[in-house]
Amino acid sequence: MSFKVQTNPIIKSSISKQIAEQLREAIVNGQFKIGDRLPTEDELAQRYGVSRPSVREALKRLAAQNLVRARRGPTGGNFVVQPSYEELAGSLSGAATLLIGMGALDIVEIIDARRILQGGCLEHAVKNATEANIVDIKIALERQRSPDISDEAFCQADIAFHRALVDASGNGMVRFVMYTIIEALIPVTNMIVTVVRERSDIVSLHEEMLLHLINKDSLLLNHSMNRLLDYLLEKFELASQS
Repeated sequence: MSFKVQTNPIIKSSISKQIAEQLREAIVNGQFKIGDRLPTEDELAQRYGVSRPSVREALKRLAAQNLVRARRGPTGGNFVVQPSYEELAGSLSGAATLLIGMGALDIVEIIDARRILQGGCLEHAVKNATEANIVDIKIALERQRSPDISDEAFCQADIAFHRALVDASGNGMVRFVMYTIIEALIPVTNMIVTVVRERSDIVSLHEEMLLHLINKDSLLLNHSMNRLLDYLLEKFELASQS
């Protein structure tokens, strides 16, 4: 495979970081596709005029960003990988938590974002939900019904419920966008209102949503979703007064 990366002069400070940034740009620009093998450490070291340890450190930086993964063996090397939804969402969740902690976002904006973005995919979920999607939603709901479940596990089941609901849309781009929204915003919402909300209320609304999905009633499904978000906003306001 020919080496197509356009290199820039390397400044001696933070050599590995600069190499990682140039390789990352090459990946983002499509010069390397998912599954492509990167040049060897020797090839990169020669190309950039640096030592192999500097190249190795740069590759570790890319691996930490979930852009490359090393494989061993005769056909091994460093390969471009597709970041998972979980990895991308984890970064966004941390960023959302930081913004909220700094006061750049508030709970009303978060709930409005969920209302606009998640509500928009419900009609597609009604049209495209498979039996496997229904099963995933039921599993998450059953976990929430458990009287012995911890607050953390309840929140995780909450995320799983809404993730499965979005998966039912059957649209890969919608799933990607909404996955990050769900993973980033639901934990923050739960963190704020978990003290004052009643689990039984959440479960009851989730049961309604599942029933409307099974009955293929997008209007009632969206209505129940809005009731859920109204409930969370109400509980947030109550928590803010205490």
